[in-house]
Amino acid sequence: MKAYCIDTSGLSTPLEHMPEDIHRSLWEKVSNIIVAGRLAVTTEIYEELTHLNGPIGECIKKHKAALQLEVDDES
Repeated sequence: MKAYCIDTSGLSTPLEHMPEDIHRSLWEKVSNIIVAGRLAVTTEIYEELTHLNGPIGECIKKHKAALQLEVDDES
């Protein structure tokens, strides 16, 4: 079940100020939320998020189906 819906800046801005290599436990928790399918983004936001680098960027790319959710999609 989805618990969160974010815009690109919801991940890109924190990554700028709290890099993954310094704040590992924070980004591990974010990755766990993504993998668990608790985060929702639109197709447009997903495409923007695929430009993020590092482990969180790779996690996003690997879990497209768990992330991408459209408002009009009945599934």
